[in-house]
Amino acid sequence: MSIGPQCTILQLEPYFSGQPPFGPAAPGSALVRQRQTSCSRRVQARGLPLQHTGREPKRRPIVASRGSDPFIAAGSRLQSLLSGIGDGEEEVLESYLSEQAPETKMSLSLLAGGVMSSGALALCWLTGSDPWGGASVSFHSLVAATLGAAACVPLLMLRAAMWTSEARLRFPVLEELQRWQAEQSSSIVRNLSAAQMAVLVCCDVLPTTVMTLPAAQGGLTASFQIYASHIRDWGVSVPEMGPPVAALGVTALLAAGARLFEHATTQEEYEVVATAMENADRYYRVMTNGVSGTAKDPDNAAKAFKAVASQWLQQRQQACTVLAALTAAEVLFLGLLWRMTGDMAAPLTAAMMMTSVEYAFVRKLTDAGMKHDR
Repeated sequence: MSIGPQCTILQLEPYFSGQPPFGPAAPGSALVRQRQTSCSRRVQARGLPLQHTGREPKRRPIVASRGSDPFIAAGSRLQSLLSGIGDGEEEVLESYLSEQAPETKMSLSLLAGGVMSSGALALCWLTGSDPWGGASVSFHSLVAATLGAAACVPLLMLRAAMWTSEARLRFPVLEELQRWQAEQSSSIVRNLSAAQMAVLVCCDVLPTTVMTLPAAQGGLTASFQIYASHIRDWGVSVPEMGPPVAALGVTALLAAGARLFEHATTQEEYEVVATAMENADRYYRVMTNGVSGTAKDPDNAAKAFKAVASQWLQQRQQACTVLAALTAAEVLFLGLLWRMTGDMAAPLTAAMMMTSVEYAFVRKLTDAGMKHDR
């Protein structure tokens, strides 16, 4: 659904904030968020002007001036409402991590990777699975790694194409997906060298792949084989590949569900946006009272805000769905590589190559944001 002249809320947000796409947050934004309260957010969402309490600075109402585009003002107000949600702890942590030396970031990455690897090894031990997944220092593993690298080349080309500006303009949902990824990774990849980026990729890919394939699928496969043996006792034929395939499918669904839970619109976000849409007419009548303009300006501004907010909710839902589907497809792809080769070297190589491409684009956008700040 179009909300303005060839633009969407996601394409307008960088213009509102004065930052390039996926650039760093403005200095002090975390502290500003910490000072905002849920009461003031709901008062503002209901269309009532905020009273100066001494804790929050007075702000001019976000309404379109005469002759300006009401959609831009609507997008700016929506961004203001959304920025007030949360206590700012994540922003403070990201800012702290971004300012750390590369050596400190490497130490933290190795520590996090070691903790997760320990959990994966413990789960493999409990389920009786091979934590190496058949990988070894041998010619067979070298061949498997080569096959994994060759198999993921088309996916690498697809991912590289998804990060182009042309793809984001044609499919706006990609901008939201890449914004999420940039927000999660930009603070850690900043100021890292090529060798440090390689270490970061290993710390990210190795534990998660071992947890997803040998640990999770090994345990699920063992459980499903027990059920399959009971079903065979009843005289029903169950294929030998039935339990492994079922385990792979369940693992993919669990990974997709985790992505949905992580990025879905929160209850607080939905309540703030829905309340603001419900009270948009009153808000703009109050805020434009005494402002020069036509009698239709409040109605046009309210309609623009409702369209922008509806577009944001719809596109956020679409982005979550696409992200869950991509996550499930990636788990299925890596799982099939492992089952077909019988060697963890194949999915590990493919996962490292795909993660390296994503980190490279995040690093490129992060460097562009740093140049913009200068």
